[in-house]
Amino acid sequence: MPSKNPPVISAILPVYNGQDHLAECIDSVLHQSYSNFEFIIVDDASTDSTPQILKKHSNQDDRIIVITNPVNQKQTISANTACKNARGKYIARMDADDVALPKRFEKQLEFLEANPNVGMVGSWTDTISETGKIVGQWKTASEPGVLNWNLLFGTSFAHSSVMMRSNLVKKVGYYQSPEAEDYDLWSRISRIAKVANIPEILQQKRVWGGQLALKVPTETRDCVLQIMQKNINYLLNNSNLDLEMIKNIRMVSDKTTKIQDSQLISDTKNILRQLYSKYLSKFDLTKIEKKQVSRDIFQKLHTLADWQFSANIFKAIIENLYLAYRFPKLFLYSLAHYKK
Repeated sequence: MPSKNPPVISAILPVYNGQDHLAECIDSVLHQSYSNFEFIIVDDASTDSTPQILKKHSNQDDRIIVITNPVNQKQTISANTACKNARGKYIARMDADDVALPKRFEKQLEFLEANPNVGMVGSWTDTISETGKIVGQWKTASEPGVLNWNLLFGTSFAHSSVMMRSNLVKKVGYYQSPEAEDYDLWSRISRIAKVANIPEILQQKRVWGGQLALKVPTETRDCVLQIMQKNINYLLNNSNLDLEMIKNIRMVSDKTTKIQDSQLISDTKNILRQLYSKYLSKFDLTKIEKKQVSRDIFQKLHTLADWQFSANIFKAIIENLYLAYRFPKLFLYSLAHYKK
């Protein structure tokens, strides 16, 4: 039976047919250097050996609380079941494919206790293969002012690396989106609290062919665009930008597809300038944060200026003159490192 005294941390794990790496995931949580936590695992009506793995581990450690859905509810509902049963001050997210390094909970707890204005903290991650081999690292921004900016265009957190304040998760209404539910939740938390990353590898994120996340790319992309739309319209005071403009902004961020129409390039440029101006006026950024945000908007506008050369050379020249005036150091740096 769980202790009558509430734990400080509630680790949560929704899982469906996670037998391949579930035992390793659970063990990584149970061997954390910080031990005052409960581990709520929601079995979403798994049909593989997940129930047996959960039974074995829960019999060995009473910090594990298993909740079994009678029918499959999907990830968002299962994650909310865990959150609503959490007794801890903080919620630490886990995914069944991933591994928490031993000091993750300890370091994230220390960070949140020392920074009461931060509502959520993630970390850098290793990228590991199916066999657990480190094949890369994912290092993203750590500063709140940069992360809030990045959330306008996508995410800068690894889902299974985040620890959140339970009261804020409840306040913003838990997970809501059927896909990209993490990006949606973080966006809503970032409107009422700061978000941060610890610039240290505290989690290992597994990438392999059996992941559910790799099997729903279209639905996820659509949800990401809708969340971006909400975030951008929220910053611009409900300007009601349509999804076509959001797709253009996403194209600039991804650089995978080029906008061909000169007027669309100009319209997208104007929206990005508005976002930058509004963001600087709304948030009190540190010098480092402002420098990183300025570098990012310069890169986006510079991409649009390059695309404009193919569509309307006169407009492209005007845009480059603007960039040279507004961001002289970055513009000169881009010229020095320009490669055809």
